[in-house]
Amino acid sequence: MKASGKIVVTLSGDPARQVRRLVEDEAFASPSAVMEEALRFWLQSRSRWIGRKRWAAAYITRTFAPVEAPEAPETPIIGEPSERVELMFDAGDAKA
Repeated sequence: MKASGKIVVTLSGDPARQVRRLVEDEAFASPSAVMEEALRFWLQSRSRWIGRKRWAAAYITRTFAPVEAPEAPETPIIGEPSERVELMFDAGDAKA
């Protein structure tokens, strides 16, 4: 693609009047300069929006990524539940 070229854009109504007013007020040298500035601004805004969208997608992916649960030990740490009950309520240790 060429570094520069001619592209024809047709504006009607209010946008066309605003472009002519900017040139008449000497804010821009020509209608082409107005369109170049508008396009440059739009491309920069779009680039920032896409960047934020990509960042958000990566953040969500990292935040909600599945986490592997640790493997359960092969042998219980304290023993079977019935043994635990007996240890907690041994009649010999009870005070009357």
